[in-house]
Amino acid sequence: MNPIELSEYMSVTITLVVLTIASISDLRTREVTDKLWLVYGPVGLALTVYRTLLEPQTLLFTAISIGLSILLAFAVVFFGLSGGADAKALICLGLTLPLPPSILSPVLGFGYPFFPVVVFITAYIASLSVVVWMLAKNLILFSKIRSGIFEGLQREPTWKKCLAFITGYPTKTSLLRSTFSLYPMEKVVEDMDGVRRAFQVYSNADVDREQLLTEFDESMKQVGSPSTIWVTPGLPLLVFMLVGVVIVLTVGDPIFGWIASLAMR
Repeated sequence: MNPIELSEYMSVTITLVVLTIASISDLRTREVTDKLWLVYGPVGLALTVYRTLLEPQTLLFTAISIGLSILLAFAVVFFGLSGGADAKALICLGLTLPLPPSILSPVLGFGYPFFPVVVFITAYIASLSVVVWMLAKNLILFSKIRSGIFEGLQREPTWKKCLAFITGYPTKTSLLRSTFSLYPMEKVVEDMDGVRRAFQVYSNADVDREQLLTEFDESMKQVGSPSTIWVTPGLPLLVFMLVGVVIVLTVGDPIFGWIASLAMR
């Protein structure tokens, strides 16, 4: 085993170990200690610098990949698409494995040189499995209570109801506080017909949950504090990032690799 291969094995190993620990913490408490990133990032960067010194021809793509990872991490936080821990994980991944490791030969191959970007896209694709689960859950409930599933929200437009149907589900209001992974999918609005409930189809992933729930409880008092509300689960993106890393390392690039295989036919 040459020094470059040994370095790549170390980079892959520390990535899998750190993301596994972070994913378990994210699932249990929705919090991840910064100590993980303070170890993962510098160690990963040191390994990357070492490989680049041995293979200086990779410097340009390595720098571009790290830059893209940092920009993407800031973008998803800025637009509220993920939390701080997810962004830190993406940056550290970019520092540690900016390019696909040569020690592995996945089925689909690596069709795109910027490994962290491929992992992030794959993670979001994997997260769509939650949409399938919520759709099935709501279809079963809809078959039982029909229009009652949108009780209190009848005046909401059809497109919002359809979006809510695949991104959330109705549950008892009391479960909102007792289940730390749930976030309200409703808000109270006032229009010409008075005060009413409405769907909140977008929420910031990095919001202070306790403050959000306090404000939500106060607003719901205006509409009689309903016993059932629509909620959406806070997606543990770190778990899907771990899944994305495993998929890309074993199966390959699911998007660009597939496109490349079609182009070669």
